[in-house]
Amino acid sequence: MASTTINRGNVATTIVMTATITPAATGATTSAEQSFTIPGLQVGDQVSALQYQGAWTVLVDIVNLRVSAANTLGVSFQNSTGGSLTAPSGTYLLEVNRPELASLPTSAY
Repeated sequence: MASTTINRGNVATTIVMTATITPAATGATTSAEQSFTIPGLQVGDQVSALQYQGAWTVLVDIVNLRVSAANTLGVSFQNSTGGSLTAPSGTYLLEVNRPELASLPTSAY
């Protein structure tokens, strides 16, 4: 029987950050990841929420969030319509869970 090793640990802290991002257009019937620079993110962080601080008026969905490199957030947008659409630019809130034994960003207080 095959086996799997699962690393377990606790969330040391949950951090709420704000970021101003400007998404690019997502093509018709496409899901694509875009990268944004978010100072303070670390590899191993788990981003559980990305919330736009305005009215969401387009038919584009956020379908995945990941820290792809230090200070880099990967956001996958999905457009199920027949035309190109762009998620809104502006201020977003991020909820970041940092595991035990990882350092806090200097901007977290």
